[in-house]
Amino acid sequence: MITKKNPDDVKNCLIRVRVTAEEHAQFIKRAHEKGYKTVSDFIRTLIKDDMKKSVKTSARKAHYAK
Repeated sequence: MITKKNPDDVKNCLIRVRVTAEEHAQFIKRAHEKGYKTVSDFIRTLIKDDMKKSVKTSARKAHYAK
């Protein structure tokens, strides 16, 4: 069965980061240990999770600042 991707989910931007060979191996190892197919999926999830935490922290700070 072929599934169509949502046009909003098409990834058309690229972020490049230079890492050492050791760091690259660690990223691959961690991604596979966590069940991700690719390092990109793993890194994308880390960033999304961090952004969610930041939003929650900001909301909490705003609530207590009142």
